[in-house]
Amino acid sequence: MKKSVQSALMAATLLLSITSISVNAQTVSPDTSRNARTQSFSGTVTYDGSGAGTGGSEASYFGVNSGAVTTGPRNSFFGAYSGTANTTGDEGVFIGYKAGTANTSGSANTFIGSFSGSKTTTGRYNVFAGGYSGIENTTGKTNSFLGFGAGWFNTIGEANTFLGANAGLKTTSGSRNTYVGQTAGNNNQIGSGNVAVGYKAGFKELGNNKLYIANSDTIQPLIYGEFDAGKLVLNGKVGVSTSSFPTTVGTADVSTYKLFVKGGILTEEVRIRTGWADYVFQPGYQLKDLAAVEKYIEKNGHLPNVPSAKTVEEEGLSLGEIAKIQQEKIEELTLYLIEIQKKLSSQQAEIEKLKAINK
Repeated sequence: MKKSVQSALMAATLLLSITSISVNAQTVSPDTSRNARTQSFSGTVTYDGSGAGTGGSEASYFGVNSGAVTTGPRNSFFGAYSGTANTTGDEGVFIGYKAGTANTSGSANTFIGSFSGSKTTTGRYNVFAGGYSGIENTTGKTNSFLGFGAGWFNTIGEANTFLGANAGLKTTSGSRNTYVGQTAGNNNQIGSGNVAVGYKAGFKELGNNKLYIANSDTIQPLIYGEFDAGKLVLNGKVGVSTSSFPTTVGTADVSTYKLFVKGGILTEEVRIRTGWADYVFQPGYQLKDLAAVEKYIEKNGHLPNVPSAKTVEEEGLSLGEIAKIQQEKIEELTLYLIEIQKKLSSQQAEIEKLKAINK
């Protein structure tokens, strides 16, 4: 009996101890110091890190001084000093050491990477991804920079799209530029409306409204254009419906030709720069005797200085050259007609004389 009472007392004591521990655990107040443990504020703000902000709503701040003085809603700052100066800016996503650290009222910015957008203050609707991307941007808006150092020195430029490490690196105030490729458009500071595609494409261009498609910093890219002038230059051979570029046609060398079209060309006008056949009318031009021309035709089957049907079929012909040859023949024919007319006039005069004598 005595042992049973002792056992009951021990059980009761143990139960009281467990209850006390449970009650104490439920009444421990949350730690309000900003230490290594995640905190919450008003149920909508989550923060972690020394000096991390607690303001705004539906927001998250992780890292030393991240979002320290933020009052704007729906921000997500991850990284030491990310969004540190942000006040009323909202819907920002800053990820990385000092990402967007100077932003105050800029809204809807996305900065990913160490120092990305770190000097942006009021610029908005920007997307910078890559270490140091858009680092000097202050008020520029609607820019998209992707790659390490992309758009590094842009400050107030707007509506730029730079893809590639150091793409648009030195752009400061230029707007509406599109650079795709490592260091594309690298040196253009204030130019606007440019498009450069390829490694170092447009690297040396300083103007506006230019097009470069290249894989080097050449000033003669494969494709060059001027949007404001409606100008397009192809610095290379062009094939239409063909990838074959013949070097000869028959015995004719066409290796320097630039345009090859398969299937024909339909156009309203063709203008050709070539020499012309007015030399036929120059003094000293040796007009062949018609009898000699007749013999040449009987032997060769075509006019002198005119390519044969076989030659044209095998080698093709130059439009400029054949136009000149045809003009030569027209002018020679004119001289023949003039000569015949003179003979006819002389003969008619003789006839008139004979008629007068016989009256």
